[in-house]
Amino acid sequence: MNAGLSVLKKAVDELRVNKRLLTGLFLIVLVVLVEGGLRWSDWLGQQQVTLTRLQSELTTLKSHAGNEAGLRSSLEQGQRLSEIMDARLWTVSSEAVGQARLKDWLTGIVKHAIANQYAITLGASRELGKPEQGKEGVGPFVREFRATASFQLTPQALEGVLLEIEGGEPFATVETLIVKKSERRAEITVRVLMRIKDGSLG
Repeated sequence: MNAGLSVLKKAVDELRVNKRLLTGLFLIVLVVLVEGGLRWSDWLGQQQVTLTRLQSELTTLKSHAGNEAGLRSSLEQGQRLSEIMDARLWTVSSEAVGQARLKDWLTGIVKHAIANQYAITLGASRELGKPEQGKEGVGPFVREFRATASFQLTPQALEGVLLEIEGGEPFATVETLIVKKSERRAEITVRVLMRIKDGSLG
């Protein structure tokens, strides 16, 4: 212990005598203190940013929670949309039944619009989602069907077909519309979504 005290006393005496060494040591301590202060300031800044963000999120949550009537209205609207979607999504037992239903529906539209010299061509369907596996086997899944209606071009027929497709019963949309003026014919390709209830593709 005496040896340690002797070394410390010698170092202190040397610092008193050597002003340059004392100044250097002071600068080192000052740099360490400044760096520590900067790091502390950065940490405080990060904590302040985090606190501000959390306070903002809390305020948003409180405002949503306080607007109970608005939340209930949104939920009811979502429920109504879900019911409409479910009603318009045709459910068929197989892909073949879906193709037949699509052809019958599109033929009825063309005839109702008084579109003469018509032809309905069915396209390949494609799977939009994997069937779910449940306790009772394969559950329903959605499939996209395509068909093309070609008919004699008249303004009334074209307008009537388009209106009935877009405002019809199923989930249907016009994918392409081709007007052949030289042949006086129109071709409309339609996509319809259907639910296959038992996962069968036959």
